[in-house]
Amino acid sequence: MSELLPTATSADDLGARRELPAASGGGPRILLYSYDSYGLGHLRRTLTIAAALAEARPDVSVLIVSGNPCATQFALPKGVEIVKLPAVTKDDDGAYASRNLRGGLELIARLRRNLLLEAFESFQPDVLIADHQPIGWNGELLPVLHRAKRNGARCILGLRDIIDEPAVVAREWSHPDIREALSGLYERVCVYGDARIFDQRREYPIPPELAPRVEYVGYVVRGGTVRAAASGAISRPQVLMTAGGGEDGESRVRCFLDAIRVAPPSWESTVVLGPLMHPAHARALKRAARALRNVRVHSFRADLTKLLVESDVVVSMAGYNSVAEILQARVNSVLLPRVFPRREQLIRAERLDAAGLVAHLPALDPRALRAAIDGSFQRVRPWRSAPALDGHERMCEVVGQLLAPAAAAGVARSRG
Repeated sequence: MSELLPTATSADDLGARRELPAASGGGPRILLYSYDSYGLGHLRRTLTIAAALAEARPDVSVLIVSGNPCATQFALPKGVEIVKLPAVTKDDDGAYASRNLRGGLELIARLRRNLLLEAFESFQPDVLIADHQPIGWNGELLPVLHRAKRNGARCILGLRDIIDEPAVVAREWSHPDIREALSGLYERVCVYGDARIFDQRREYPIPPELAPRVEYVGYVVRGGTVRAAASGAISRPQVLMTAGGGEDGESRVRCFLDAIRVAPPSWESTVVLGPLMHPAHARALKRAARALRNVRVHSFRADLTKLLVESDVVVSMAGYNSVAEILQARVNSVLLPRVFPRREQLIRAERLDAAGLVAHLPALDPRALRAAIDGSFQRVRPWRSAPALDGHERMCEVVGQLLAPAAAAGVARSRG
């Protein structure tokens, strides 16, 4: 992918709007903002894009600013660094709350806003990529977007395939600050999905002036392999149950264990609870699984992609990354989407089910789940019509397009 980003031999080649501090590796600087209040989806997508950008050219510097509690636990490629913001989460009513720090939301909001703005000012990026929230959590990104516009930094809004029900998105995007950001502060909007599954341009209130700058780049998913034909090395079929990050996966794992109890299964099970599952829930589920035969339970597996391709059927929530990895592995799946605090998982599961790519259950019913699993082993899916899964590579192209005018201006100025 090295040809995707234009080459700049010095900081001065990046454009006339400002002078970058002299430093080794004075290539493009890209800041990725990921507000991250719940789960691992936003962070994993951001890390995948960051790694692709770092691979695309060796002199790029990528700074991720994230509030995810696991932000510092992932290995980073050369050229990528993370600034951790104080973490927030949602309570049982869907309201935001501090995850760890005492002192109330006002303190958290002030700390996050100041840290985010300072990171932008110190790093001075050429391109800003914001994930999911047009103005960030609690509007914290808005001052950065204004500063970026004054500095000449180019701004991209990256949106997952489905945000929520159209009425909910319309209500949220009616906020004056969000309307301002969508109308005048973003040069491009990249949707990490496939318009054949869900077309935001038709279903969401995209401002008319922004519509020409909206493009679909495909799903962003880590590199993996496609499931191979059965070799006979594994005697019993394998079923994988994954709860994503695990923060709200307890009821689905319990439903899966209850589905095993319906009748002795002909298959073996591996359950991955997720690193964010509450410890008490994880302990209870592990105790319940010990009473069942041929069930292995793990809190976390770094090789989850490998487990996916080795499985005959996957039972999963319908989060963005889980679904993208299932599509990439081309493995039959039964999705158990959540409907709170957003209904995006249910919509995603319904649309992919309608396309023949997955099965889904709208309610947690052990007997229905057992029937769905048993019926999935021999199911043939239309994988040739599956969505594109190279969104991270397309994002490198988009960034390259935005950097090219500045680089060309720098070359022309140096020749003059």
